[in-house]
Amino acid sequence: MFTHKTMGQGFSISPSRLSFTGNPGETVAQTISLSNTSQAILNFSTRILDFDRDSLGNKMYYDPGTRPSSNAKWLTMSSTSVRLLPGETKKLNISMAIPAVAKTNAQSMIFFTQVKDQSSAAIAGKSIGVSILMEMGVQVYYTPNGLNAGELEFLAFEDRGTVSDGKLKLRRLMLKIHNTGDINKDAFVRLELTNKETGEEHKIDPASIAMMPQATQWVTFNLPIELTGKFLAVALLDAGAAYDLKIAEKEVIYRP
Repeated sequence: MFTHKTMGQGFSISPSRLSFTGNPGETVAQTISLSNTSQAILNFSTRILDFDRDSLGNKMYYDPGTRPSSNAKWLTMSSTSVRLLPGETKKLNISMAIPAVAKTNAQSMIFFTQVKDQSSAAIAGKSIGVSILMEMGVQVYYTPNGLNAGELEFLAFEDRGTVSDGKLKLRRLMLKIHNTGDINKDAFVRLELTNKETGEEHKIDPASIAMMPQATQWVTFNLPIELTGKFLAVALLDAGAAYDLKIAEKEVIYRP
């Protein structure tokens, strides 16, 4: 459903998400491919942080090993720095030593931070140094066997009226979603509006969400202020073929 390659300025990582399974006490491993498609030498240092999500789905980062749901201390990388020549691809081995007491989901984020090349690279007869820095992350999840998958479900569908994003006035609809299961889930939320007076249909760009176990999250849809009339808003929650499609409806009236 979701892409598994993260790309930056002449640099890509695949996959952008690692999902480990295994029994407590086991050590399991996967690889990440790092590619340099630029004309410069790229150097990266690595670090691991804990992360969580707030009620709007935004990631929040913490020191490694400080969150109850952390797997940061379980991870070992074959190298903590990466140097890529122009056009080069390297593989980095990520191993996870699953603790004997691991019974719940755990997650962390591996960051690849570009550092300035100390020795300038000679390209086309010119000496250049890396001056544009970037940072990219790979999410790392551990999911024990046998957890309850659960479902995603709508809890609320609210019309927040007219709001301002600092520049424009917008109409805002918000949906509250809950993950009833004990595993992480990805989904799309699609929104369609039908003018009940004219029959005109409006399809809004879908929103992608990532839901942690037992998490509750708000999804925001901003609509043009020009919409006027009586509308039937239909929200579709699609978590993939393994889950039921959920539908929520709400009637809204927009006047000039």
